This record gives sequence, C-alpha cells and structure tokens, in this order.
Amino acid sequence: MYKKLSVLFILVLLQQTVMAQTLEEVKKAFPGEQAVYLNYGEELDLSIKNDTPVAEGHHNVELMLLGENASSYSRYQVYHSGYNELTNLEAYTKIPDGADRYKKAKITNQQTKVSNSANVFYDDVKVTSFDFPSLTQNSVEHIDYSLYHKDAHLLTPFFYPGRIPLMNGSYTVVVPNEISIKYVVKNDPKGLFQFSMEKKRKETIYKWTLKNIKPIDDDFADAPDNNYYEPNVIIYITSYQGKNGQQNFLSSLDDLYKWDVDFLKELNITQEQSLKKVVDSIIVGKTTETEKAKSIYVWVQQHIRYVAFENGLEGFRPRQAAEVCNKRYGDCKDMSSIITQMLRIAGIKAYYTWIGTRSLPYDYTDLPLPIVDNHMISTTNIDGKWIFLDGTDPHAVFGMPPSGIQSKEALIAINEKEYKVLRVPIIAAIDNRMIDTTIISFTDNGIKGHENVTYYGYQGEDVYNELLYRDDKETRDFVKTRMGKASNKFILGDYIITRSKPEENVINISANFDIPGYGKKVGDEYYINLNLEKIFEKQVIDTTKRKVPLEIEYNYLMNEYHILEIPKGYTVSYLPKDFSFDTELASIKITYKVANGKVIAEQEGQTKKLMIYPADFDKWNKQMNAVQLQYKESVVLTKTTN
Repeated sequence: MYKKLSVLFILVLLQQTVMAQTLEEVKKAFPGEQAVYLNYGEELDLSIKNDTPVAEGHHNVELMLLGENASSYSRYQVYHSGYNELTNLEAYTKIPDGADRYKKAKITNQQTKVSNSANVFYDDVKVTSFDFPSLTQNSVEHIDYSLYHKDAHLLTPFFYPGRIPLMNGSYTVVVPNEISIKYVVKNDPKGLFQFSMEKKRKETIYKWTLKNIKPIDDDFADAPDNNYYEPNVIIYITSYQGKNGQQNFLSSLDDLYKWDVDFLKELNITQEQSLKKVVDSIIVGKTTETEKAKSIYVWVQQHIRYVAFENGLEGFRPRQAAEVCNKRYGDCKDMSSIITQMLRIAGIKAYYTWIGTRSLPYDYTDLPLPIVDNHMISTTNIDGKWIFLDGTDPHAVFGMPPSGIQSKEALIAINEKEYKVLRVPIIAAIDNRMIDTTIISFTDNGIKGHENVTYYGYQGEDVYNELLYRDDKETRDFVKTRMGKASNKFILGDYIITRSKPEENVINISANFDIPGYGKKVGDEYYINLNLEKIFEKQVIDTTKRKVPLEIEYNYLMNEYHILEIPKGYTVSYLPKDFSFDTELASIKITYKVANGKVIAEQEGQTKKLMIYPADFDKWNKQMNAVQLQYKESVVLTKTTN
C-alpha cells in the first residue's frame, strides 16, 4: 500500500512539474499571445467492419489562456453528421489552484443542434456546442472527443489549427495489416511536420508531429481558402483485404469514378412524358443543337431555383429530373440531373459531371479522392466543343462557365465505365471587359461630367446580380458607388441603366455628375489629375505582413477614357509622359494626347492570373509601385496671352 501511494505521489508531482514547466515555456515561446494550444492531436484508427473500411478519429485538445480576456475563448463547437458520428465527448476547464496545481470544472451546458450554414438550406450536419466554465488567466481548456467515420472514402485532411499558436501537435494514423494507405503532405516547404513510422506485428503506425508553430496571418479578404497555404496531411486508403480477397478502394481515379457513378445508377432511367412535354415546348422552332441547348439551359436558370441540400447519401445522389421539374427547386446535383436529362430528351449528348470549385486546390489527376470536388454540373459536346453548364448560377452565360469553376478539372461521366477529365478554361480578360468613356469640364468650383460605362462578361454579371431585388433608393445608392470617381465629394446626377443584352450579361450605365473641389486653379493655370479612376490603386502588397496568396475572382480588362474639354483661352502646358508595364501577372498602359480642343487620358489595365503567390509578390509590387507614382501625375493648362 505504501509503495502504491508513493508511486501515485510521484506521478502527481511529475504532472505538476510538467504543468509548471509548460506554463513557463509557453509564455517564453509565445510572448504577448492571448491563447496557445498546448496540445492539438488526432489519432485515426482504421479498421474493417462489415467487409468495408471504416475509421474512428480520437481528438485531444488543450488550450491555455494567457490573456486577461479569457472569457472570449469560452465557446467550443464540434461538428458531426450521419457520416461522421460523434461517439463520445468529455470537456472541462483546468483551473489554477495554488502553486502549480489545477482543479477540474466539467462543462454542464452541452447542446446539439442542426448546423446552420448561410449557403445550405438544409443539411444533416450537427454541431455540439458548450461553454467552458470558470475561465481565468492561465486556465486550460481540455477537450476529448471521437468521431466514427462510417465511410472511409470521406476522410478529411489533418490541418494544424490556424489563428492560435501551437506548442505540440500530432496526427497519428493506425493502419492494420489488412489495409494499405497512401499519404500526401501539402503546403509544408519548411518541413514543419516531422514524420515517423513504426511497424508492429499487426499494424503500422504513421505519425506527423508539429512543435512551436506560430499561425499565418490570413486575415485578408482577397485570400483563397486556407487549404491553399496551410500545412496539412492527406491520407487515403488504396486497398484492403476483404472476404473475397484484395479489394481496391481509392487506388486510382478508376476507383473514385466507380464510387461516384454508383450514385447515378438509378437516375433518369425512364423518360417521363411530363418532362418531355416541357422540353418540346422549350425547343419548338429551334433547329440547331446550340439553339436547343441554350434555350434549355436558360429555362432551367429561370424556372428552377437553386436550394442547397446535404443529407447523408442525399449529399451525393442527384434527384430524378422530373421530380426537380415538378418541385421547381434543387441543389447542384439536381441541376445537373435536370439539365442533362432535358438535353438528352432534345437529342443532345449530355453528361453528369463532378467538379470542385476554386475553394479547393486539388486535381483529380493528383488526388483520386472525394475531397477534390464539392459541386456537380452538366457537360455537353456540340460541334466538337465542350460546354460546361452550371444551373446554380442564374446569370451564367451559355458557353461561359461561372467564375468559381474556372481552371478546375471536371470529371465527366461518359457512361457506367467510361469517364473523361477535362479542365474548365479560364475566361480571357477581354471577355470580362469594362469600357468607361467620361467627358468632363471645369466649373466655377470643380468639375462636372458625363460618364458612359458598359460592362461585359463577369463584370456585367456582377452588376446584374447587384441590381437584383433593389428598390429605387437602393439602386441609386449602388449606381453612386459603382460610378463614383476622383473624390468622395462625387455627386451623382441623373442616370440611365440599359440592360443591353441580359442573355450575355452586357449592361450599360450612363450618368451625369459633379465633383466640387476637384482640380485646382492657381493664378493663370489649371492643375488636374485625369486618373479619375485608378484601376490598380492600393494594390501594393505589404510583404512584411502578408504570406498568403492573393486570389483574383476573374481576369478582366478595363479601359478608361477621361476626356477633358480645354477651357477657352487655355492651352496645355504640361502633359504627363506615356507609361506602360507588362508582365505575365498584369499589364497597365496610360497615355495622353491633345486633339480637337480636348485632353484625352486613356488608361488600360488587365489582370492575367487568378492567383498571385508569395513567390511573385516582388514582381507584382514592382509593377504596382510604378503605377502608383504615375497616378500622381497631373495635366497643366495655362492661360494664353493674346
């Protein structure tokens, strides 16, 4: 009995010593931080159940609160679903209790509710939330929970937690001999993950550890999703030993396609007469496949409302096209179903297609995994040209895919066994053009003018979307914001919106305006900066702070023509030099000329990449710094002497 008590006393003493050392180490390693993860770990145990691989993830988190505002970290949430079942949860606060001692205060307010997502009308994702009690400076939040993954196709990558520094992190994967895996480490050029592997008699243990990691500052509105830059580990099962011998699981894209296409095997097998009548009415009088396909696509955009549903297998299985047509709503898979089936009824070859949006950085050809895609569309081939049709975007132009799937690989279901992988093109900047012609003249206290702006492509789509559901006042507020230039004193006058070609997202706004106080008259001279709208203003990247990429929604071309009427009795005494810069990232050109009693300043700016990576920041900044200087140039007009 004495020996047992001695051992217990030693263990408690060791634990207290470790806690004391940890507290000292934490404050030294992360001075000034409000909170630090002492431990952030997951152990993923793979196994075979009912002749198929499953997994259980055991999560352990300890967060130490160092700042005085400890209560701001009180809320914790665990997400789970029908596929990822929460099997147990234990959480408590470790409260400082004298020198190097802690006492536990367990949570008491645990609640589980359906998760509310701004982009999803309904899904089966649930969130279990709770508050840690009795939080004080130097207290520790402790969480243990397990998730049972019923379908091992759907394993998610392991990320170290961002935003908060990490002292010790680990990802352990326990793999029985009956299962074979592969793994990929992403976004870790500095080798933050330390890897080890231990082979035992019945299993192999893979482990990745992290130590003393400071988070990346990613608080930038134009940054891509964190999986583009945060270190992560992806593991996936390639094969396993089943009852009938060795079985492939996700060993290749063939396996992924086999899993995907299984969700389509009962889809639209029969042709519903009610749907055929709708198709016949849509394509009446249309003679070419292009005309028929376009009319069907536009009809779906106008008549089927996009509503996101994710509920177990319903998150993967499209609904019957006739059902979607009758209900007049559906999610992305349902849109794929109805567009594909309607095109087929019209005699046009069409295919169900899986694709990832640009929030995901993965390709099928690199990773044959379900994490590559989060979306479904329809694809057709007319006159040898592949056309990607996304019914979830009501303003997407036929033949021009939504900006959110540009450059992504599409997995096209040709038939039950055959598929094709194609990359969605990046729409050229000239197809997303804005042309602004503005004529201005001096007034007694500033300038007045008239601007005429036409938007095309994605730029036009942006304007159409912004004008939806606005009343007169809200529309005027938008026009003022969109057309405003030169100064915050911009006063919007009368304006006209002309929806030139809605089916192609071409739209025009013309407006009169006044800008008091703009331009200067000093003695017999006028000074005016004709860069009334600076295309690349404030685009210099602060490389001391920013370490994450800059994402551009789409490439665009902008042409600005600012035309100044020269006042009677004045002549141009100074005209800025022409300026141009052109790289593979972007181009800018500013020119000036005098003609027919006017000064014409032309500015043309174009982007060429959808993502600017840190390796290109210096090149980007060299161009942007140069143009910022050019934006300060002014035209000088001098009174003539007669």
